[in-house]
Amino acid sequence: MSISFAQLSVAADHLRRMSRYYFHVFNDEETRDDEGQEFPDVAAAHARARYEVQRLAAHSITEHGHLVLHHRIEVEDQDGNWIATVQFGDVVEIRQ
Repeated sequence: MSISFAQLSVAADHLRRMSRYYFHVFNDEETRDDEGQEFPDVAAAHARARYEVQRLAAHSITEHGHLVLHHRIEVEDQDGNWIATVQFGDVVEIRQ
């Protein structure tokens, strides 16, 4: 299989446009993300934060039997700018 120069150029452009985002967790303790992950845009990073908060909320319920709605993930971009905060209460619906 051969890759053309145009395909390689498109792939290189795509990689250059990816930005790194950091997901800092604030629950029973603070966990700073020193590695981050690359995403094409803020919307994709925000969607990932929502997904991870849902996972953490489910883990809190199954492992500890409780959910603290103000626990959160804060998203920061590669330049150190705050992008978003997603709280546990933002991703769960409580019904009675």
